[in-house]
Formats: sequence, C-alpha cells, structure tokens
Amino acid sequence: MSADLSIGNEIKDAFKETHKWVQNNLKWLKDIEQFYRERAKLEKEYSEKLSRLSADYFNKKSSTTVPISVGDTPATTPGSVEAAGVVAWNEILSQTDMISKDHDQLSSDFENHLANQLSGLFTKLDMTLSKIAGFNDDMVNKKDNIYHELEKAKKDYDESCSTMEMARNKCTKASNDRNKKKLNEKEVEMNKCKNEYLIKINQANRTKDKYYFQDVPEVLDLLQDVNEAKTLFLNDLWLKAASVEKDLGTRVSKRLQTADSVVKQNKPSLNTAIFIKHNLKSWKEPQDFTYKPSPVWHDDEKFAVPSTLEVEDLRVKLAKAENDYNLLQDKTQNELSRLSALNKIKHEMKTNEDSVNAVKFYDTLKNYLTVISPFTSHETLKLQAEVQIESIQNNVPEEYDLSTDNINLSKMKKKSGIFSKLKHNILNVDSRPSSGGNATSGNGGPLHITNLFNTSRRTRLGAASSKAGEDGENTSIYTSETSTTTKTTHTSNEDGGNKVLYAYTKQDDDEISISPGDKISLVTRDSGSGWTKINNDSTGETGLVPTTYVRISNADGGGTANGRGPAPEVPPPRRTALPVRTLEAAYAYEAKGDDEMSIDVGDVITVIRGDDGRGWTYGECDGLKGLFPTSYCK
Repeated sequence: MSADLSIGNEIKDAFKETHKWVQNNLKWLKDIEQFYRERAKLEKEYSEKLSRLSADYFNKKSSTTVPISVGDTPATTPGSVEAAGVVAWNEILSQTDMISKDHDQLSSDFENHLANQLSGLFTKLDMTLSKIAGFNDDMVNKKDNIYHELEKAKKDYDESCSTMEMARNKCTKASNDRNKKKLNEKEVEMNKCKNEYLIKINQANRTKDKYYFQDVPEVLDLLQDVNEAKTLFLNDLWLKAASVEKDLGTRVSKRLQTADSVVKQNKPSLNTAIFIKHNLKSWKEPQDFTYKPSPVWHDDEKFAVPSTLEVEDLRVKLAKAENDYNLLQDKTQNELSRLSALNKIKHEMKTNEDSVNAVKFYDTLKNYLTVISPFTSHETLKLQAEVQIESIQNNVPEEYDLSTDNINLSKMKKKSGIFSKLKHNILNVDSRPSSGGNATSGNGGPLHITNLFNTSRRTRLGAASSKAGEDGENTSIYTSETSTTTKTTHTSNEDGGNKVLYAYTKQDDDEISISPGDKISLVTRDSGSGWTKINNDSTGETGLVPTTYVRISNADGGGTANGRGPAPEVPPPRRTALPVRTLEAAYAYEAKGDDEMSIDVGDVITVIRGDDGRGWTYGECDGLKGLFPTSYCK
C-alpha cells in the first residue's frame, strides 16, 4: 500500500475497467473460501481415520501386552506392569490419538476461522462495491442531465428564433401596432431563451470539468481502496491459517514459514501498481461546449439585453442562483473538512503500510464513502448556481442594475426546476430564524452570499423576518423592500417623528454618517437586513444606516423606544464581491501526467478547485487547466 499511488490520478475515465478488476478480485475470494472448505474436509477425514487406527492398535496392544512383556507362560503374573517397549508403544499410540484430535481442531479452524470469514468478507466488500457503483451511476446521471438541459435550452432557443423570424416577416408585410407589439414580445422571449442557453453552456462546461477531474478520479480511488482493503483482510486470514497449521509439527511449520514470507510481501500497492502498468492508455479530454448560433437569428455569444425586460428575467435568475449558492456553501465546506480529515487518516495508513490495521482502514473507507456521495452532489449543484451567477454578472452591461435587494422569491410561482428541488427535496434546509435572533443560515448569524467573481456589483441579502419563525413558515431570505419612492416628510426631533438616536460613522460607500439632532427622512424601510435607507436632510446625503440607530415614525419595531442606554450593536456588514482566488508559483513544476499543468516561478494561477487535503490544487494559467502541487505556490 502506497500513499503515492492513485488510480484516479493515473488512469482517466476508467470506471468500467477498474470496477471489473475489483469485481474479479472479490470473486477470487470465493475460490479461496472453497479451497479452505475442501482442506477442512480432508483434515476431518484424516482425523477420523487416524483416530480409528489408534483405537484398533490400542485393542491389539491390550491382547499382546502380557506375551510381549513376560511371555506366554510366566511364573508370576505381571499384573499391571508392562515392558518398556510396550510403554513406549502406548505413548506413541496415545500421541497419535492426540494428533488426530489436532487435525480435527485444524479442520474446525479452517471451517470457522477461514472459510466462514472469507464468505462474510466477500459479502461485505461486494456490498461496498455496489454502493460505489451506485455513487458512480448517480454522478453520470447528474452529468447527463446537465447535458440534456443544454440540448433542451439549445432547442428552445432555436424554436424562439424561428418564431421571432416569423413575427418579423409578418410585421414587415403588415406593419401595424398589433404586429409590432407581437414582434417585440417574440424578441424578448427569444432573448430570454438565448440567455438561458448561454448559462447552460457554461454550466455544462464546468460540470464536465468537475466530472472528469474530480468525480471520476474520486470513484476510481474508492475502487482502489476496496481492493486494497480486500488484500489486507486476505493477508490476515492467510496468516491465521499458517498459525494454526504451525502447531501440527516442526516440518509443517518450516513449510508455512516460507508461505508466510510470501504472504507478507503481498503489499496492496503491488496489485495496484501492476494494474496501472497494464491499463495505461491514451486519453483526451472531451472538448468544451461552444455557442452555436441559430441559423435564422443571433450570430454571436453575447447576452441579449436590449431592454429592462431581459434584465428583469436575469435578475430573478441571479437571485435564485445566489440563494441556492448560499444554502450550499456552508454544507459543502463542512463536508470538505470531514473529507480532508479522512484523507489525512488514509494517507497516514498508506505511508505506514507495514503496521496498517485492516479493520481501521476499511472503517475509514466506509466513512469516506458516506461523506463523498452527498458532498459531490452538493458541489455539482453549487457549481451550477456559481456558474449562473458568474454568467449573468459578467455578461450584462454595467449600465443595468443587477441588484437583487427587492426580489421576493417567496412570492413568485414555485417551479419544479432544479433549484426548487434543491431547496425543498435535496437539502431540506429550514430557513426559519432561531428564536430570539434574526433570520439565520442555521448558526445564529445573518445569511450573506459570498460573491465568487471579480465584479464591481455588490450583493446584499436581507434576513427573513422574525415573525416567519414564529409562524413556522419557510420564508425566503429575499424580502421585498417597500417601494416608497416619496420621502417621508420630516416633522421634528420630538417623540413620534423621525429621529437620530445614536451617532454612526459610515463604514462603506453606500452608507452615510449621522449624529443626534440631524434631520432625517425615510427613503426605504428595513426589509429585515438590519439597515434602513434614509436621507440626512442636514447634510444632504442619502444612504444606509443601522435601523436601531434611528427612529422612524410609524415603523413597526424600527429603532428603539427612546434615546436611553448605550448604542446597540451594529448589524453585520454586507459582504461585497470577493475576488477570484489566485496563487503565485514559488517554484517551477513540470507536468508528469495529462491531468497536470506545468508552472513557472512567478506564474499567477486562478484556483478552480482547492486542495482537498491530498496536496494538489486544480487551476488555470494562460488558458491551460490542470493539477499542480499546492506546496509549490504561495
């Protein structure tokens, strides 16, 4: 067993071959089981024949003891005295009878401690192999479903283009208001379909990368672990067989010591190494999906956003994707942490293979399989949401507002799309706030999305109202801000009017500073995020301030009852967009495999998939993608 050998890293897209190889190794356990059952049968038969032989010669000895000891006609009856030769013969027959019992015990040991153990081992490992095959089928189905969605999006786009072309021809022939209106509607629908198609292309490409460089290698390594666990268990059983046979005698012991030396040289990694050596093959990564223009309309791959109608559609898609990504972020991080810990344990075992314990190694394998399946599923779904966010934010012109603050997903018609299934069927996440606090993501703090893309757009999510938690309803984290565009007229700083309760210094560009005594008027009420948008009539500035620092007339629960006591805690900051994570190469590295990437000192590498604990990071540099040693970068 070697921590440096990995089928997933060496052989690409080889589940079928590797699965068959492991399956053959497990079937081999049945042959070994049958051998020990036949061996037990032979030892049983030998024991019975040897016992009968000893009994027969004990009877003969009894009838010949006196003649042999003292002759046929002794002068004095010898009684119980026996000749020395007869005593020796008696001891030989007694030991022979004991040897027959030893062979009977050996037969029982072969049956109970070897054959039955092999039968149970086959059942256990075969069930594990079936789970891995099911996990692989699930990953293939998810990939194929995403490919199917891409094909459907392409078909919808082509159909909408054809419909648009028909409407345009009709409008050309009869340019009346009705036809013009119909033409505009068809153009908007066509643009929406095109945008959806581009999103699906990006999702399919990223999913394809994840499948071939993360999912498939993970499955192959699991198959490798099953086969190596089989070898560890088999070695233990062979050593047990040798141990019980050694008790039969010095000659058998010497023969079995030779077998022991061979068994102890049967390292699990040797099986893996020879399999890899004879299964290396040429492999080429499938090509990326590219935009295919409709034969009757759009001829480039840019998003179609000629009006606010398309932007509104994209804002809803963006809000849904942000919501989905946020729900999955904590879950995948927790699962990744557990996987890294298990990987560390496996690595330590494989590094110290001479002292590795088969049961502990197999238990680690089972625990890893329990975590990797939901993690991979959640990662795929998170990737889809991430690509959708990236596609929209990076392709819509800057002049359009992509803010999702006023989008209330809970009021929209529920659809049976992949993200609705994600929220309600797969994750089963309860979005109700905990008692005594704001709506949270499950750990007591406000829920914020982390924008993964290098964009100047900012995303701020409001928390669900505390009343939703009391009513037991699942409330969307997107709450609709009151569309009050007319500012509330300032009355006075007296009780019952708008009032600044505490001084606050702005900490972000969209905030403003306030002081007690400033005259203020409402722009937008707090939607549950802990922030209220006001106009400081004294300074002429408009922006956000903590809700608890002001009192707004007729605001439900807004501000404090009066100006007494210390200033309350400022709500958590709204996270701005985080840049894409990059690493700088501190050492040069030359790729040693098709899935690796060469790097030079000073290269800036964009991280696509971080190190999961194995020492490798998947990234992109100068248009090339591949794995590189994490320790070579800073």
